[in-house]
Amino acid sequence: MDKFDFKSRVPYLMLMAVCCVMTLDVVGQSITQLQHQAEKSLRRGQFADAAAQFERAGRIKNSDPALLFKAAEAYNQVRDYVNASNCYRAAIDDPKFPLASLYYARSLKQQGRYVEALSAFQKTRESYTGDHKEVILQVVENELAGCDLATKLLEQYDSTVVNTSLAWLPPPVSNADNSFAPLPFSDTLLYFTQARNPQSVMMRSVRRAGVWGAAVAAEGLPEVASKNFLCGSFSSNGQRFYFARCDKPPLASKGSSVGAEDCALFVIRRNASGEWGTPERLRSYINLAGSSNTMPYVCDFGDEEWLFFASNRPGGMGGMDLYVCERPLLADDFDFSFPLNLGTKVNTGADETTPYYDAFSKTLWFSSMGHPSIGGLDVHHTTGEGNDWTGTENAGTPINSPADDLYFVLKRDGSGAFLSSNRAVPKEKASTSDDDLFEIFFPHN
Repeated sequence: MDKFDFKSRVPYLMLMAVCCVMTLDVVGQSITQLQHQAEKSLRRGQFADAAAQFERAGRIKNSDPALLFKAAEAYNQVRDYVNASNCYRAAIDDPKFPLASLYYARSLKQQGRYVEALSAFQKTRESYTGDHKEVILQVVENELAGCDLATKLLEQYDSTVVNTSLAWLPPPVSNADNSFAPLPFSDTLLYFTQARNPQSVMMRSVRRAGVWGAAVAAEGLPEVASKNFLCGSFSSNGQRFYFARCDKPPLASKGSSVGAEDCALFVIRRNASGEWGTPERLRSYINLAGSSNTMPYVCDFGDEEWLFFASNRPGGMGGMDLYVCERPLLADDFDFSFPLNLGTKVNTGADETTPYYDAFSKTLWFSSMGHPSIGGLDVHHTTGEGNDWTGTENAGTPINSPADDLYFVLKRDGSGAFLSSNRAVPKEKASTSDDDLFEIFFPHN
C-alpha cells in the first residue's frame, strides 16, 4: 500500500475547508436575508409571504423553533391551518414557546383532525407550565369540550337524515378575495362585503331563475359611506342603514374580517326624494373612545328600534362582547339608550361577534370563540332579550365547520339563511384562507 502523502493533500484539504466556510457563510447570509424579507412582509401585512419566508429560513437553520414559530403565527393569520400545524409542531418542546402546544392542537382541530387534536390538547393540559396557567387550562378544557361536541355531531350527521343543507356561492358571486357579511335585502337581492385593498366594498348580486348573478359594486350609497366599509344592516322599512367603518379594514388577500380594527358605527337615512343623506356617526357612548365598535344589526321590537353590535370596550367579559341599545322607533334623532352588555350567558372571555336577532322568535344568533366550538368561530343561538338569555346552543353541522363560521343571517322569508365561512369545499375550493358566502336551506315543514 502506498504511503499517504500528507503534504500533497494539503492544498486539497485547504480548498475543502475554504469551501465549507464559504458554504456556511452563504447559508448564513441566506437565512439573514430571508428573515429581513419576512419582517418586511409582516410590516406590509403580507402574512402569507412572511410565513413562507420564515419557514424557509427555519428549515435551512436546522428546523429552528424560533423561526418556525414565527412562520406558524403568520400562517395562522391567513388561516392556513395545515402549514401552521407543521410549524407549531417544531416549537412544541422549546420552553421559550409554552403556547406552541395549544396552538398546534387548535390548528389540528381547525383541519377537522379531531382525534389528533384531542390528544394534543390533553398533552397541553398535562404539560403546560407557562404563565397564566389557570386561564390557559380553562381554554384547553373548552377546546376539549369542542372536540367532544364535534365527534358527537359528526356521529349524528352520519347516522341520521339531515335535511338542512348548505351551498357555496362560487364565482361569479365569490372570488379570490374575501367575501363576507351577507345582507339579504329581499328574496332575490343579496348585498355583501368584498375586501379590496386598500378598502372593502359593498357588493350586490341578483338572483334570476334561481341562480345568483355576478356580483357588482352596490350603487346609491354616498361615497363617504363606502370608505373603509365593513358591514351594515338596513332598518326594517329600508329607510335607514347602519354600518361599521374601520380605519384598518380586512385584507383583500387572506385573513378574517374579524381582524378589522379601529371600527366605528354610523347611520345614513333616505330623504324625501329617496336619496341617501350624509353619514352620521353614532353617539360617543356607543362609539366609545379607545374601543372598536362594529358588526351592527338593527331590528324593530314593538315601538322600539334595537341595535346590536360587537365591541371590545372596557368592562366586558374579554375580547369582543355583544351589546344592545334601543331608541323610540318614530324618533327623529339617534339618541339610543346606553349599551347593555348581553351578559355571561352570551359573552365569554374570548370573542363574540356578528349578532343577528330574530325579533319574532326572540332568538339571537352570533359567532363565538369562547363557547365550545367544532372549529374556530362557531355559530351559536340563544333566546331572550336584554341581558336575560337562555343557555347558548351550538348551531351544529352543516352550519358550523372546522373553520370559522360567522355573519349568520336569516332570509327574509325564513326559508333559510346565509353565512360567511372560510371552510374548504371538496373538489371546488381547497384553501381556507378566504371567507366566502354560503346559502343555507332549511327543511320544508
